[in-house]
Amino acid sequence: MKALHAMTRNVVCVNEGDSLEAARDIMKEWEIRHLPVMRDNKLVGILSDRDVLLYSHSESAGNVQVDDHSVEEVMTKNPITCNASDSVSHIAGLMIDNKIDCVPITETNLGGLLGVVTSTDLLDLLRERDLLEVSRGVPWSYAVRMFGSDAPGYV
Repeated sequence: MKALHAMTRNVVCVNEGDSLEAARDIMKEWEIRHLPVMRDNKLVGILSDRDVLLYSHSESAGNVQVDDHSVEEVMTKNPITCNASDSVSHIAGLMIDNKIDCVPITETNLGGLLGVVTSTDLLDLLRERDLLEVSRGVPWSYAVRMFGSDAPGYV
């Protein structure tokens, strides 16, 4: 299976000049863990919830406050990317080898973002495959026809 079939296409993005607090609020509102960072419609970085946590602190009331930084200061620059034609097994290998949970899918040589493949997307593929296997009905009756000189006909 190719990345094109596994990727999330409706991707929420931020600009590199956005505040870290605004990015955290977007992650919270959309319930997502990764934000591609764009400049002039080109991918320049990726911001994860772990990146945000590194620049956050707890207040005495238990509220988490985000330090005053821009996304550009905190993001991972030049993230590992793949093309839509790359296999999901290749992407899974990149995630394991690099200990990452999100791979942006970009246009070849153009840097434009097509989507992202996350570890959750890959787990959803496994779950869907298992559900399809379980939902496949077993026929109530069947016949096997044997051919050959010593075949008894229907078995």
